[in-house]
Amino acid sequence: MLDSTKKVFIETLGCSKNVVDSERVGFILSNHGAQIVDDPELADVVMVNTCGFIEDAKEQSIEYILMYAKLKEELKKKGKNQKLVVFGCLAERYKNELINEIPEIDFISGVRDYFALISSLNGNGKGKVLDTSCEYRDIIFSEREFRRVVNKEYPYAYVKISEGCNHSCSFCAIPIIRGKQRSRSIESLVDEVKFLSDNGIKEIILVSQDTTSYGVDIYKKPMLPELLYQISKIEGIEWIRLHYLYPTEISDEIISVISSIDKVCKYIDIPFQHASNRILKLMRRGGSKEEYIDLVNRIRDKIKDVTLRTTFIVGFPSETNEDFKELKDFVEKIQFTWVGVFNYSHEEGTYYYSLVDNVPKNVKSKRRNEILKLQQSITQNNLRTLVGKVKKVIIDEVLDDKNYIARSEYNSPEVDGSIHLVSTKKLKKGDFVDSFIIKVVGYDLYAKTI
Repeated sequence: MLDSTKKVFIETLGCSKNVVDSERVGFILSNHGAQIVDDPELADVVMVNTCGFIEDAKEQSIEYILMYAKLKEELKKKGKNQKLVVFGCLAERYKNELINEIPEIDFISGVRDYFALISSLNGNGKGKVLDTSCEYRDIIFSEREFRRVVNKEYPYAYVKISEGCNHSCSFCAIPIIRGKQRSRSIESLVDEVKFLSDNGIKEIILVSQDTTSYGVDIYKKPMLPELLYQISKIEGIEWIRLHYLYPTEISDEIISVISSIDKVCKYIDIPFQHASNRILKLMRRGGSKEEYIDLVNRIRDKIKDVTLRTTFIVGFPSETNEDFKELKDFVEKIQFTWVGVFNYSHEEGTYYYSLVDNVPKNVKSKRRNEILKLQQSITQNNLRTLVGKVKKVIIDEVLDDKNYIARSEYNSPEVDGSIHLVSTKKLKKGDFVDSFIIKVVGYDLYAKTI
């Protein structure tokens, strides 16, 4: 056990999957006697959960590490001996480089060494990395009683159903960092969702590197439909949302389950990444533009009023104006509701790192802005179809006695627009109410309760 006066601050960078990791780490540390605090200046230990997926994320992670390294030195002058611990994706990928270049780091750990983080609070030396076996490293992830600190600031929670990825996309460093796919059991996930529901969570967002292939490694077949059926039985959970469905793995069964289970949001996040067949082949995505169009048509035929979200990468090596035009035409044709766009990041160790990163940065940024500008009008047109309709919404934030920030099943938190709601009835976070959509402003909707 740790000294009960030990205060720990955790900074989480990167994706929603990192949020789950940090909440898990926070629970482990609390269970061993530490106090989790919200102010880094009050902490005895500052922990930075890093992202190492693309260049921008790596730079942000390093900026935060340096910021906390500076805080550590400032507190040292005041007589406080604060520790700096770095973990997560960047630490997994660049342990030695970080230790050598940022000497203020006291302890560094990867993406699965959660017990090593406890050791860091018990006085391990500067730069020490706990060397553990793969079985030991995975025990925290695979155990049935998957507990975590529940963030009650919002009524939703991310649930990571598997770790790692079996695909070999040529631009992606995730398999290097996170390894092959390792699914959690249905029993452990149902147990976790019940735990979250008991703690006031109303919406569950299922995430992983490849949500569609959930269960293949342990059940020898995709088990996402069965998982959705089991979670939908849990009392207190009103919405189940799906993120990151790999396009070539979406079966008719998955489409049917999304359509038939009321609790499953009619919202699908499918990262298509591109639409030029030449670029898709270089990306090793395993699909074609024609197959993607057919998939979208099948989804829209089976799921009424479905909302589609996707992400694209622009500036992949050798991407021509013609390739980019194909992507723009695809965006125009499909009419997604939500789109995210990333500039290609040339990541060492990936399959096609040997290719020359020959699209200039300014061209990548120009292409990204073009897609976003095109998509803005498409998103607004899609949102206008909701004006004059009544939609069930969840309250995310209470601004005052009359004004609230809400979402419908067509809005995922953090990445999509919100609903500005006016209500004559006093509401609280997590309440579900019917609202009348009044107008569209930018990416947001304005509504009033019925």
